[in-house]
Amino acid sequence: MNATHDSEPTPEFYAHCNQVFERWENGDLPFKDALDQLTALGYEAQRSGHLANQGRAELLLGILQGYRANLDASISHFERARDLFERAGNRRRAVGCILNLGESYRLKGYFSRARQLFRTAFDSAKELGAVDTQTIAATNEGQMLMSMDHLDSARATLEKAFQLAAQITDRPDQRVQLLCETQSCLALVHLRLKDYDQAWIYLFAALKIAQEIKQPLHLGLTYRALGEILSTVGSLPPGADVSLSSDPDEHFRASSEAFRSIKAEGEAARTLYLHALSLSARGHGMTAARKLQQAMLIFTRLGMADDAAKATRAQMDVLASTGK
Repeated sequence: MNATHDSEPTPEFYAHCNQVFERWENGDLPFKDALDQLTALGYEAQRSGHLANQGRAELLLGILQGYRANLDASISHFERARDLFERAGNRRRAVGCILNLGESYRLKGYFSRARQLFRTAFDSAKELGAVDTQTIAATNEGQMLMSMDHLDSARATLEKAFQLAAQITDRPDQRVQLLCETQSCLALVHLRLKDYDQAWIYLFAALKIAQEIKQPLHLGLTYRALGEILSTVGSLPPGADVSLSSDPDEHFRASSEAFRSIKAEGEAARTLYLHALSLSARGHGMTAARKLQQAMLIFTRLGMADDAAKATRAQMDVLASTGK
């Protein structure tokens, strides 16, 4: 059948794809079932020759594989989605694919390539007036800068992302999710800058949103950040919610459970790694070393080279400090 050059996915197809993805995101649909259903939708769009529909299915398959940290697969899906949207004449959605490609390369540790893609996506989204895409591009670049220990640049970039997120008006659900993510990241930047008061302000704002929307991804991010802050500061600040535990282990476990519930393996491995660093700092060297070994193996299997290298170095440092 001849390809259809309607630039946007049909409303029915778009809604069907989103329903599948959101059921997985909320923990109601197993990963394999979500993968199978989106793949079937992609084949359906290909048979009908609708380029934008096929692009939508490919994009969500890439995001799904990215959360699972199947990064080569996610890159292939994003490249196909970008090509399909460009052929359909939808520049805005093609730019979203460029953004997602940048995130996949960030997770692989290819930071120069990732930053180039984030900047391209941000600049193109600004031309198009796509505030949501600008926000995500700045958030992802800020997280990358934080992992590179460029803390002042990370703070400035994440503050820009936070301000942009607040300007999203057409999709309030997306605005709330991005405010949660940007504030979780800002809490960690301020933690590393030793501005603990500001770190708590951002963390509690993010945690409030995560507990309201109850999505595993956002709960995983915020509980992990809470575990990190408590590991450094040692206790909750005055006036904190009395129902919150001061035990960082409890929050790292909650983060792991949230990520595992949707099989977000890369994020679960990051939680394992950060929990290990926390345990090491609190004198539990051998337990930390075992967790770092587990994290390193998962990162290596998933192709997350930068994270695998960091876990390996951390394990060597822990073993050296324990005399093993």
